[in-house]
Amino acid sequence: MGIELDQRLIGYADLACIVGDTAELGIAIGESSLWGKGIGFIASKKMMDYANKKLGIHVFHAETHETNHRSRRMLEKLGFKEISRNGSEWYKGIEARLIQYELDY
Repeated sequence: MGIELDQRLIGYADLACIVGDTAELGIAIGESSLWGKGIGFIASKKMMDYANKKLGIHVFHAETHETNHRSRRMLEKLGFKEISRNGSEWYKGIEARLIQYELDY
């Protein structure tokens, strides 16, 4: 689902790997000037509410880079708990470890 601000598309929130009552939450805000303003938090919350009520999703997974502190804080504010640190990929020019999260909603 698209995230709009002032009638402009600025990002998206999505669900992937839907199996039974479990799904992976994804979120992206394209313009860095909009990061850290709570938009991702609100969009994530709305997506999880929708998934819970309309699709019966009760367990959410998410993943972010160890160096993406804003994303980590947002996931923790939403109630996600770190469950593992597996894998790595390039993020902002450095190889960053991946952190996996889970939330029972």
